[in-house]
Amino acid sequence: MKQNISNLYFNKKQLLIFVMGIISGIPLYIVLSTLFIWLAREDIDISTIGLFALTQIPWSVKFLWAPVVDNFKIPLLTNFFGHRKGWLLITQFFLVISVLFLGYSDPVNNIFFTAIFALLVSFFSATQDIIIDAYRIEILDEKSQGAGAAMTQLGYRIGGILVGAGSLYLRTIFTWSEVFTIIAILMIILTFLVIFILSERKEKKRVVIKKKITEPFLEFIFRNKFYKIFLIITFIFFFKFGDVIAGIMANPFYVKIGFSNLDIANASKVFGVVMTMLGVFVGGFIVKKYGLIKALIISAFFQIFSNLLYVMLDQIGPIFKFLLITVAGENFSGGLGSAAFVAYLSVLCNKKYTGTQYALLSSFMGLSRTVLSSPSGFLVETYGWTNFFLFSTFLGFPGLFLLFWMVKYFPLSKQKPI
Repeated sequence: MKQNISNLYFNKKQLLIFVMGIISGIPLYIVLSTLFIWLAREDIDISTIGLFALTQIPWSVKFLWAPVVDNFKIPLLTNFFGHRKGWLLITQFFLVISVLFLGYSDPVNNIFFTAIFALLVSFFSATQDIIIDAYRIEILDEKSQGAGAAMTQLGYRIGGILVGAGSLYLRTIFTWSEVFTIIAILMIILTFLVIFILSERKEKKRVVIKKKITEPFLEFIFRNKFYKIFLIITFIFFFKFGDVIAGIMANPFYVKIGFSNLDIANASKVFGVVMTMLGVFVGGFIVKKYGLIKALIISAFFQIFSNLLYVMLDQIGPIFKFLLITVAGENFSGGLGSAAFVAYLSVLCNKKYTGTQYALLSSFMGLSRTVLSSPSGFLVETYGWTNFFLFSTFLGFPGLFLLFWMVKYFPLSKQKPI
């Protein structure tokens, strides 16, 4: 048993996936977490903070430029570093520049420029994810996808500690501009580490540009009938809907009810990541041991009912031990669900078109995190925190009901590529 788990998680491929997960997680948590706390501390109104979810739109539409990343060579860089590493290097360059400009923006006096630079961070981060997701899917067999998803999520969360907790600790000493500069330096170090150890698989030469762009989409469409595509997209859209719409407002919620930066750092960004790590490892093991569908069902229940912990915290107030309970439940269930969900998206992809198809599928889930969650601040201002989190709880049920229906009428064997 121990040997099986050790072989599953502790090998060179999973180590690479873990480090790349950290690189992906850093800019994600800048936009998803650190930025929201910064805005809340600057007393930006909740409705405006909620609208900043729209700066995450590039993650939802990254499939539009995924074929370019998958197929087109970058002059000089591709020849010298290889296809994936060449793209990673140029993307990270612009990502670091965007992070620096974001850190030196002034949200109080000119929030428009803060939003623009946040959007640029999201764009280059989403492009980076295309590269990293494709590489992960390509090097792992189906049975290892669950563990790969777990290592990806673990890397994300470590990136979350480095940026989420780290930025709040650093803020006690440095200005926000200096904090973002330190983050940019860390990104540079990790990028060179990955480029140095990442081995590039030789790409097949493709002939017609038009075919390159359309082929991944056409393969997915023609593989499935229209109603099957509709079911898959609807399930992807709703599976984590309630979880992400609550999560988008979690950090402003902690600030507004009275927790300090250090409270949030210690509970949400450190202890929370430990619980997420536990969740992703348990999720990866459940996928391996009991199968993907059972893992999705179990994690769906955890995700739905963990949102009620926010309701409890709002009623009790800023008591640290109850913050820990809320963070523990929310992060464990989130990690559990993410491991199962990433594995689900991975097995739907044809390995010939991994980057584009994974970007396409994950984008639909991203829409629920961006466009539909952007009115969250208005809902909070109108109905209050308790009613908002109750509403987010009910939003988790459509995905669960659809999952049960799909188990009976549309099993996983009919969704995977042949």
